[in-house]
Amino acid sequence: MQITQVHSPNFAAGRKTYTPIAIVIHIMEGSMAATDSWFGSTVSQVSSHYGIGINGDIHQYVQEADTAWHAGRVNAPTWALIKPAGNGSYINPNYYTVGIEHEGDETTEWSDATYTSSSSMISEIAKRWNIPIDRQHIVGHHEIYSLKACPGTKVDFEKLIAMASGNPALNKIPGFGKVTTNGKVNIRQAPNTTVPVVNVVPGNIQLAFDGYVDNGESVSGNSKWYYTDEGNWFWSGGVS
Repeated sequence: MQITQVHSPNFAAGRKTYTPIAIVIHIMEGSMAATDSWFGSTVSQVSSHYGIGINGDIHQYVQEADTAWHAGRVNAPTWALIKPAGNGSYINPNYYTVGIEHEGDETTEWSDATYTSSSSMISEIAKRWNIPIDRQHIVGHHEIYSLKACPGTKVDFEKLIAMASGNPALNKIPGFGKVTTNGKVNIRQAPNTTVPVVNVVPGNIQLAFDGYVDNGESVSGNSKWYYTDEGNWFWSGGVS
């Protein structure tokens, strides 16, 4: 994997007492060339560890052992692993995350080359720092800073994680519909039971879905999971 070094002066040496526990996915809101220039300027006071181009090119701005300035602001975080500092504040996530920017904006469809390079980069980073490749540890910037939609809705996190894990991509089959819960149903961030529950729906409640996959985690021999327009999932065995 070829990586071009594009040094950014916007970083802090080392990570204090922390090591990376997660990878934060960003969108550049512009071109790779513009990002190279912005990260290279001390005026910006921002950076990331890596940037991925639409054509699959990879640029490194900050060494992984150092602290890039990519996710330091925290607002109404939904990320389960964010570290509290007490009194409603948080330890700066920059100390314990690796940031990857991606060329384009929130409306840009990700290219095959972007997915390939990004998933390869995630896989390599995860191996170096012993980071699990799942939805708890591969997170969107908006899950830390809710005032931004970064990286937008065009990135398919399940596909990215599956590729980084070396697993087959999820076979999404679109089709709108509604089902009724048979009992309590857990709503999750991915079609497997290893990710956090984001909501619990009681029995006899209608749930709308946008489609399903037939190769999610197999539970009681059933690997069919429905997905919703919010990007969440529920197991088909809990509904009828």
